[in-house]
Amino acid sequence: MSAPAGARRIGLITNPMSRSLREGRFGLGAQAEGLPRAAPATRAELRTALAGFAAEGVDLLAVQGGDGTLREVLTALPAAFGEHPPKIALLATGKTNLAARVLGTPGPGEAALGQLREAAGRGTLSRRLLPVLEVARPGLDGAEPLRGLLFGAGAFTEAKLLAERALHRRGIHDRLAVLLALAGIARRAVWQSDHPLRAGAPMTVAPEGLPPHEGHRFLVMATSLDRLMLGLWPFWGEGQGPVRWLDVAAPPKRLLAALWAARQGRPRPWMPGAGYRSGQAERLAVRLRTGFVLDGEVFNPGPEGLILSAPGHVAFVTP
Repeated sequence: MSAPAGARRIGLITNPMSRSLREGRFGLGAQAEGLPRAAPATRAELRTALAGFAAEGVDLLAVQGGDGTLREVLTALPAAFGEHPPKIALLATGKTNLAARVLGTPGPGEAALGQLREAAGRGTLSRRLLPVLEVARPGLDGAEPLRGLLFGAGAFTEAKLLAERALHRRGIHDRLAVLLALAGIARRAVWQSDHPLRAGAPMTVAPEGLPPHEGHRFLVMATSLDRLMLGLWPFWGEGQGPVRWLDVAAPPKRLLAALWAARQGRPRPWMPGAGYRSGQAERLAVRLRTGFVLDGEVFNPGPEGLILSAPGHVAFVTP
C-alpha cells in the first residue's frame, strides 16, 4: 500500500496489554504498513521506541490504547523529544478513555488509522494545544516526574480501587464503570455516617499563592483539562495558571448538593464555608501518605509529597 504524503512522519505506539487488542479486536491491518511502530511491554521499551521515533523524524504519534497508555507516553516523551514533542492522535481502546472523549479520537482500529493518515496527508488535521499535568515526587529516589491529565486522591483513589475490585473484574468498563464507582463512593459517604471514607485522609494542600490547608481531606483533584466526562465539572474559583484544583475537607458536608452543583458546573455560595475550595494555580503542593491516582493508575506519593504543575504543552490532533 502506498503511503499518503506526510505519512512517513507518523509513528505508532500500541499497548500490547489492552484488553480489546488481546481479544483480537481493532487490528490495524494494511493501514499500519510503512509506519514506524512499536508495542512496548515495559517503560524501558517505550523509552527506547520513542527515542527511535525521534531519530526517524516522527512528528505525529498515534497512540493505540487508553488513558494509562497515554500517561506512559506523555511521561516518556521529554527524554526522547526534548522541548519539541510530536503531535498526538488517540486511537482509543482503553477502559475509560477520558482523554479521547475530551480531546477527540477517530476511534480504534484500521479505519481510524486510515482517516488519520489521509487527513495528515492532506494537511487537514484539527489541532488542540493542551498543557500537560506534571506530578513530581521529591524525595522518592529514581522517580521521574509523571505526566498526565487527571489527578485524584482521597475518595478518588477509593473510587478507582472500587472500580478495579468490583466492576472491571465483572466486565463492566468505560463510562458505566466510572459512574457506578462514583455512585458507590457517594452512597457510602452520604448514607453511612460511620464509614471510614467520610473521615478522609490526612493531607496538606497548598496552591501556589494561597495559605496551605492542613487536615483530613475527603477529596483532592487536579487537572489541566477544561472539561471532564459525564458532564461533571467540579472546578471553579479564581487564580492564574494551568492547574485546576479542588480540595474537599473531611467529613464532606452536603455532598449530594455539591455533586449536583458539579453536575451543573455552577458552585453554590455556601460551598467555600462548608470546606469546598477550588481555583487555578501554577503549582499545587500536596503532602499525603496514601496513594494517588493519575490517569487511572494508583501511585505512591513518596516521603515529601507531590508537586503538581503543567510546564509543557502537547498538541492533540484529530482527522
